[in-house]
Amino acid sequence: MTLLLTPAVVVGAGEVTRVQLSGPRQVVDGWTRTNGQASFESKALLAHGAAWAAYDNILVRFDLSRVDPLRHARIKRAVLRLHVLSVQAPAKGQEPRPLRVGPVTVPWTTAAKCNTPDGTKRSWPTRQQHPNMAYAVRDSLVVSRKVSRKGKLEIDVTSLVERWLYQGMENHGLLLTASPPVFGRPNLGSWRLEFASSEDRQGRGPALSIEFEGTPPKPDTAVRRALAVYPSAALAPIRYPYYIAYYNVPSRETWKQLPNVTMTTYSGHSRWLHGRGVVNLGWAEGGPAKWLPDRAAWIRYYTGVAKNAPVGFCGHESNLAGQQAEWLVAAFKEAKRTYPSRLLAYYFRGEPHMAKAAGTGHIDLLIQEGYLSVHKQFPRHFAIGFEGVKARIDVARKHKALSRQIVMLGHICGLDEYHKGRELTAELLDRRIGELRQYAPEMPGIGFYGVGADPKRTVMCDRLVHKHFVAVAPDVELVHPIFGQELSTPHVTLSASAKARDKRKVVRYRWFVDNRLVAETSQADWTWDLRGEKAGTHVVSVHAIDDLWNRSASQVSVRVTNHRGGGVTAASR
Repeated sequence: MTLLLTPAVVVGAGEVTRVQLSGPRQVVDGWTRTNGQASFESKALLAHGAAWAAYDNILVRFDLSRVDPLRHARIKRAVLRLHVLSVQAPAKGQEPRPLRVGPVTVPWTTAAKCNTPDGTKRSWPTRQQHPNMAYAVRDSLVVSRKVSRKGKLEIDVTSLVERWLYQGMENHGLLLTASPPVFGRPNLGSWRLEFASSEDRQGRGPALSIEFEGTPPKPDTAVRRALAVYPSAALAPIRYPYYIAYYNVPSRETWKQLPNVTMTTYSGHSRWLHGRGVVNLGWAEGGPAKWLPDRAAWIRYYTGVAKNAPVGFCGHESNLAGQQAEWLVAAFKEAKRTYPSRLLAYYFRGEPHMAKAAGTGHIDLLIQEGYLSVHKQFPRHFAIGFEGVKARIDVARKHKALSRQIVMLGHICGLDEYHKGRELTAELLDRRIGELRQYAPEMPGIGFYGVGADPKRTVMCDRLVHKHFVAVAPDVELVHPIFGQELSTPHVTLSASAKARDKRKVVRYRWFVDNRLVAETSQADWTWDLRGEKAGTHVVSVHAIDDLWNRSASQVSVRVTNHRGGGVTAASR
């Protein structure tokens, strides 16, 4: 059931509010012809084309001053409704000319003609020294529809109305045309296309129907609204879209040669590493331990570690079973609930209960101990081989945790330090990384376990990461907003440009604001509601992911100021 508030506003059940604008008091409309004729009083809107003679364009503007968009979260749908009075294709057997509808970028009045927007010496926008009203349209927001029959016609104009009401775009109405830019009297074909105007006595003139939904977000709910939160936008997995871990890098000098390594664990150089954009996870006992005798003790301990870890921690490999294993999982859950932005990882050896905890989001990252070969100071059987690595991957896959697991290959040491015949050569490591990328492309990175101090071998691993993860990733950039831009409208459309390599396709975009994952889309844009943010500097990031899970990131810093509506103007004549 709906309640009619005024002839233009209808409130529906639930949280959806419908607004309809129509009639001569709320709509200004008319047509212009390339021979200089024009009319803003006739009962019909003409979009005809006549070869060697003239071509028509239609201007329509709705009075949006009575609409209050700031009461709502967003536009659910906006529809332009027209009534087709006549339509005729250019020639027998040819397709009808598509009707193009787009927002006008300059103000105009009912004195508008083909050469002027207001009957003065002002001209329409110019391209290559030629003015034309067709150039007064924001092309990126144009929508097209084929018109093949008389009667009602609906066109979805949600994106452009969103720009008017929430993003500060001035409301200069719409241009409706079936003609490309025309100069002189060319032969572009002949057709008929005619719509009822706002002067139509049967009320069939242009109408704009807008459906609003939801309530505006508030800054204090930002974390709750996020899909996930992480330690910082300056660290993986936001600034760098992969977790590339290396345990036991020999020295700071070696670190400086590792541009692709984004994570380590248990290092004593936390401040230095974090300043370089490298995640360093603190240590947490994996058990069993006599000083952790029960569930409560485990929860207190892990929550305390999370509290004191500036970025997060990595639980050491565990030898717990039964009830004690449940205590460990409970400790991870409580630590994540209490400190959601901490990155919680675990050295994984294929335990189903830990894979399940990761699959439900209570552990952020499983770092599999996937040792293909080991240093000769360790027993040979410590190496599980490639089949063992895949078996542990399959455990994570079964529990929907594959996107939260990386394999830490190893050991990485001098070739003369392996058991004889078990050397992990560069060629073998290269091949295994490639095989892992094929076997489980969803995995968000890879890792290496260094034993000993061989900087050349460490740098070799970084180069292989570049080959298998970085070089094959899409090229992406944030198109809007630009770095340092001041944002003040209620909504801002974030847009990216991405191109996958070879014959792959970009199929997924992930959007981040500061340390929060806020959306995942299949299209290269997403609308950000600034009313849910505090004023000040924010970091906006996007990940582009192709159909083989190769990923890349782009990031800019912007400044959010007071949120204004803007762009809402009346349909003045």
